Amino acid sequence: MNVSASQRMKRVFSSLSSKPSYTLMRFFARFTLLRYLVPKVRNFVLRYGVGSKVNIEGADYEPTLFPDIDAASMVADLKQHGVAFGLKLPNEIVASLRSFADNNMCFADRDPASGFSLNDRERAEKLLGKKILVAQYFNTVSECSEVVRLIRDPVLNQVARGYLGSTPKFVGANLWWTFPVDATQEDRNRHAHLFHRDVDDFRFFKFFFYLTDVEAGDGAHVCVLGSQGKPPTKHLLDRWNIRRYSDDEVNQQYDSGKVTDICGKAGDGFAEDTWCIHKGKTPVNRPRLLLQLQFALFDYGAMHDQRDEKSLKELM
Repeated sequence: MNVSASQRMKRVFSSLSSKPSYTLMRFFARFTLLRYLVPKVRNFVLRYGVGSKVNIEGADYEPTLFPDIDAASMVADLKQHGVAFGLKLPNEIVASLRSFADNNMCFADRDPASGFSLNDRERAEKLLGKKILVAQYFNTVSECSEVVRLIRDPVLNQVARGYLGSTPKFVGANLWWTFPVDATQEDRNRHAHLFHRDVDDFRFFKFFFYLTDVEAGDGAHVCVLGSQGKPPTKHLLDRWNIRRYSDDEVNQQYDSGKVTDICGKAGDGFAEDTWCIHKGKTPVNRPRLLLQLQFALFDYGAMHDQRDEKSLKELM
């Protein structure tokens, strides 16, 4: 879906008005020198500044869910490839998260006014007049104890500290379904089912956990290994441009072995710096449930799933 220059400028000015620090970061954080310098400056401020201690409350005291994970190896893989594997949630945590999903409203297109129960998805689609590709849950941090436990997990925080090179800051959780539907190009673009890279901070990364089995055709996450800071380029300015990329552009730019479909069983997890080129595939067989936890240097208030309860409405 093409967006005109005037439409882009309107979005920029609207974003500057509502989220000035986030919008300015998204411009400056695409430059390699600043991505290197800002963490250094932050570390200096945290070390010598007044009131500098920043930590995830309880992270140093919680027992880990990942006793077999070597945090240093995971950090090394993240730095080299942009992605690191090997995480596995205990079965009881997967069951609790699935129970939360089964018993709470999710929201079509991440719209707080479009809530529905999973069993009522067909009715919700009739009310919306369209198929639902993505449905997200809100307020998981305040409503789901398993999400909080993962945020505080000492091994996950050790990985975050090692990769960010600074005291990690948790900036948001997201839990969402992706359904096997004949999605429009507009929905695939809106929900990042086209290749792209994220600019969420000067340094950031995410943990992803599958809560359903994900085989070929089930909406696997796709990552281009080692592509951080190396986007497909048609001209020089594309190095700093943030846009969607076609499959052809990606296949022409990178070796086929670098474009990796990440499949797995319910409970399997991985860490990824989504400054890499990546996308979610549109499922054709079974729906996918995914939990994302994001850590960064700064919290711009843009990544979290917290919403005012009064704003959450069920489709009638």
